[in-house]
This record gives sequence, structure tokens and C-alpha cells, in this order.
Amino acid sequence: GPIAVKVFADAAAAFAEEDFADAIRLGEQSKHIALRSAAIRELLGLAYYRAGKYKEAARELGAFRRISGSVDQNPVLADCNRALGRPDRALELCDEVSRDRVPEAVYYEAQIVAAGALGDGGNIDAAIARLESLDLDPETAREHHLRAWYALGDALERRGRFTQARGLFEAVAGADPDLTDAPRRARRLAGKREAGSAGPQNKSR
Repeated sequence: GPIAVKVFADAAAAFAEEDFADAIRLGEQSKHIALRSAAIRELLGLAYYRAGKYKEAARELGAFRRISGSVDQNPVLADCNRALGRPDRALELCDEVSRDRVPEAVYYEAQIVAAGALGDGGNIDAAIARLESLDLDPETAREHHLRAWYALGDALERRGRFTQARGLFEAVAGADPDLTDAPRRARRLAGKREAGSAGPQNKSR
């Protein structure tokens, strides 16, 4: 009814202003008025996620997924599962996201979270392969491309492939210096030598 609509609108406004505590409070109110509303569960789940309450976020986004049949929030739900120490569940949720069912940005985000879950289990090579399966050389690099470059840079650095990692961090920094800490990470890698490269490190720099 109109009360649920009004409370939901207020919750959405609070979320837009990044007042996640208020968004959660109002979202919980509107949920009790309209329990089967996918939109309310989605907003509430995202507010919990942004507030760092991963268990509550997983509960609400799981409900959103069941009610709506949509996998659009699976990457966020998967990231909650990663935070809760369930990388296998995170991978399952990412694997539900197929390229033809979701916007491109959602598909990329699913692969980024999947790579993170693989990395959690120490499977860095599989994480790298997952990210390298994406189109990383688009005509125009949008935010999801930059996030994929960053995630791949992170995995390559963990593998000791510092030159490639640095190149990716520099590309992210060049495209949007404020999106991530890529500028700092690129600078930090500037003095590092590849794992197994010949010759002593030049410590005088």
C-alpha cells in the first residue's frame, strides 16, 4: 500500500545519501509491511552490505534472488559469502551469472568476485585465468573494466609477476586515479624485480 511505498522511497533516499543505518531502519520497516517485495529486499540487502553487515546482507539478497529469480545481485551476495568464509558458495553464485542474462558490468563483477574466492583458497592461477577470460581491451574502458584490471593486477602481484601487475595498476591509475589505490600500488611495484629474475636487486634506488 501507500505506506510501504512512502517508507521504501525514504529508505531509497537514505541509501542514495549513503546513510546506510537509516536505509536499514526504513528498509526493515517497509519489509514488514511488504514481505514479498523483491525491491525492498534488494535495497535492504545492499544497505546491510555497504554497512559491512554481511550475514544480514546475505539473508536479504538471498531472499531477493529467490523472490525475483534475478541473478543481478549474485556478485554482491557472493562477496558476502566470501566475507563469511564460504568461498565455495561464493563461486557457485558467481557461476549462476551467465553473460547473456545480465548487464555486462554485473558479469564482470561476478568474475572479479569469483577470482577473489579462488584466491582465498590459494588458487591464484585459476583466479588469473578467470579474469583473463574477460575482454580486457575494450574500445572504451568503463568502471567494470578498470575493476577487472585491478583484480588481475592484484592476482599477478601475488604470483610474483610484478611487471604485468604494475602495468595494470598504471592503466587503472591513468584512467581513474581516485577509483582505487592503484597509483600507490604501481609506485610500490616500481622497485620490485620479478620472481626468479637474474641478478641482485639494486638496493641503492
